[in-house]
Amino acid sequence: MPSPLKLMTNRALDAFTPKGVVISKREKPGHVYQKDDLPKGLPKEATVLGIIQILCFLVISSLGVILVSAPNSSQLSPAISSILMTGYPFLGALCFAITGTVSIISGKKSNKPFAINSLIFSAVSSVAAGVGLILLAGSLVALRTASQQCDSGRDYLSSLPYSTYYYSIYDVKDCLLTSVDLTGVLLVMLNFTVLELLAAAYASVFWWKRSTVTALRSSSHE
Repeated sequence: MPSPLKLMTNRALDAFTPKGVVISKREKPGHVYQKDDLPKGLPKEATVLGIIQILCFLVISSLGVILVSAPNSSQLSPAISSILMTGYPFLGALCFAITGTVSIISGKKSNKPFAINSLIFSAVSSVAAGVGLILLAGSLVALRTASQQCDSGRDYLSSLPYSTYYYSIYDVKDCLLTSVDLTGVLLVMLNFTVLELLAAAYASVFWWKRSTVTALRSSSHE
């Protein structure tokens, strides 16, 4: 049975402790935590990360549609076939969208399961963005080689008779123009892949820290 002095002390603390202040039973009375301050800034930061990842999904998937609908060329198609066969512009981008959505939800639902889910999805998105970065770099190198072949074909045509040169030069011009367009598409996709990689890596660290803090807080209340 608690002593009268302890009961009076507890009542005094209840009377003078401001509303919204939590004093941990395992800590000294000097360790005071505000409930509102613990998750402060979390929804906003998580929402920003989620919006960035969803934006990367929209841009990369849209550029993937452009790559699929690009004119078929015997010289240029092999350069972008690897990136399309892996499905990165669509499957990878879908992974980014899911990660961004989970991040936004986790920011509003401040608990350990959501933080762990966001951590897992962010780690998967980091791997997907890293693989996409390698694939895009390889496609850009292959596309540059193919465009050089188009340019060398123009030099070859200049040595042919005028009639043959006149009808074939348009194919060479189309090859060069398509090469420039595809290079621009791949460069934009590369930039947003780098953005996604940075956002996913930051989100992984962010949600790892968040899950650790949540676990420590839940254990302190047990």
